[in-house]
Amino acid sequence: MSIISKRLVSIAASTLVLSLVSASANAQSYVISGGAHLGNVSKGTTSSYRFTDSMILNSIGFYTNNYTTYQSLEYSLKGQTYRYNEHFFDNDLTNENGFRWLTINPQPMVSNEIVTVYTKGRLVTHGSGANSIVVTETGLFENFTFTPNTNVAYEGLVSSVFGNVPRSGFTNSNLRVSPANPGSNVAPEPGSFALALTGGAALIGVCIRRRRNAA
Repeated sequence: MSIISKRLVSIAASTLVLSLVSASANAQSYVISGGAHLGNVSKGTTSSYRFTDSMILNSIGFYTNNYTTYQSLEYSLKGQTYRYNEHFFDNDLTNENGFRWLTINPQPMVSNEIVTVYTKGRLVTHGSGANSIVVTETGLFENFTFTPNTNVAYEGLVSSVFGNVPRSGFTNSNLRVSPANPGSNVAPEPGSFALALTGGAALIGVCIRRRRNAA
């Protein structure tokens, strides 16, 4: 094999490895999976998540049952609270299965750090005229499961509707996280893996053609 061919094979292998490492570093997981709409409550709600090991927090998901008008959406971490229409805005949010997702600057989280998410729903008028009444409707989510290996413990949802007793079976939110250590038990996304293989195969193909031409 010529020196050029050897270099091309080396480049192909390096490209494949770097692509897979990058894909692993960027792979994200939902803290909760599945679930369904439970109903609405007339007060604000707060859910708490405690990290049990080092992870990267990438996104906050506010459960709004697809409604785009809410009185308040907030999240707090590392002693700072971030509010809708103050620190982030409607065009920063994307809709997915009843959640409005906010992608944040990746935040390194360590064991025992807490993230809280507060939601207070839209105002809805029931009845008409003198008999009308305006109420708050804050969506709740239930019947979810917890994704293994996300290193996040859910500490429940609190609302004055429930007497401020945490309810672990309800939530108003979700998180997306990724490993703090890119090499830890995360498989790259299929698209990234295919792209890496395609790039590597193309370079190897160039090497083979050049070798044939030299012969």
